[in-house]
Amino acid sequence: MRKWIWVAVIVVVSLAVGYTVAARAWGLPGAQLGNGQERKTETGLVCSLGQFITNLKDSGRYIRITLDLQAIDKDSLDQLTARYSELKTDIYALLRSKHYEELTGEEGLRNLQKAVLERIEVKCPGMARAVFFTEFIIQ
Repeated sequence: MRKWIWVAVIVVVSLAVGYTVAARAWGLPGAQLGNGQERKTETGLVCSLGQFITNLKDSGRYIRITLDLQAIDKDSLDQLTARYSELKTDIYALLRSKHYEELTGEEGLRNLQKAVLERIEVKCPGMARAVFFTEFIIQ
């Protein structure tokens, strides 16, 4: 009986380690970066601003997004990472000012991408090329 318990423990640990390694190598869920961590992708240098969860202006509604920024170059990436907290605060303020109707559908998502990029341009002009949502939930 003890032998089977040890086999089960070894299998579970092996699967967990294998998934973690694969997630980091192939960008699977569970390997999310946050706190201004950076990674290199085919589309350029990307800085993760992590997850945002906040209320919308509508009563009883909230939004949860995970946001990545594509930087122009390595220096820009370093500047964006250095201003991580400042950028997150501005994006939270933007999200809290939005109504549910403004964010629904593809048009709402694209408009929010533009608005976030405009906010980033104020603090870090010419440093961010694009905004990507890796998670987008409104309830």
